[in-house]
Amino acid sequence: MIKLGITGQIASGKSTVAREFAKFGGRVIYADEIGREVVEERPPILSKLIRAFGPQIVTPQGILKRRELGRIVFASAEKREILNKIVHPPLLQRLREELDKCSLDPECKLAIVDAALLVDWGWHEKMDWTVCVVTAPDTQILRLKTKGLTDQEIRDRINSQTNREELISAADFVIENDGSLEELKQKVEMIYDQIMLESK
Repeated sequence: MIKLGITGQIASGKSTVAREFAKFGGRVIYADEIGREVVEERPPILSKLIRAFGPQIVTPQGILKRRELGRIVFASAEKREILNKIVHPPLLQRLREELDKCSLDPECKLAIVDAALLVDWGWHEKMDWTVCVVTAPDTQILRLKTKGLTDQEIRDRINSQTNREELISAADFVIENDGSLEELKQKVEMIYDQIMLESK
């Protein structure tokens, strides 16, 4: 089984790239989805978040208001550190479990980990290959605006990210995602072919 890490800043197109790699028979493990599941499935985690950030981060029904939590943590490095200490240990444990499942499945030839924080966690060193997806800042902003974020929320989220140069230096391949989907597919296919060639 080949372990392929996909990383990049917010709104760079990581998940699109991961899905394109999956078309070659890979299985994608989305860190964002696991993070959501960890909070939804483990009441003690949600309780810790409420204690750390206040009751305004949940609805009256006790459901996490992700945008409200994001507004708080993306505006403060200290608050992000608190969030990470609560959520990351169970999230990384689940990531390990998902990779173990793939390794035991003969159908899983390519395990794709889609994670913005891959390099922050040092997980690029656990991968056989790492791809960094980059896009122009203007494109990033336009994509985030389509999600309904305010200008301040967009600035906070972009400024909270690991800088592009650090991500690029940790990667084996870099994909510039400023063109068409067809161009992106061609770039993914070229990298996949190279990985397969070098993995023989």
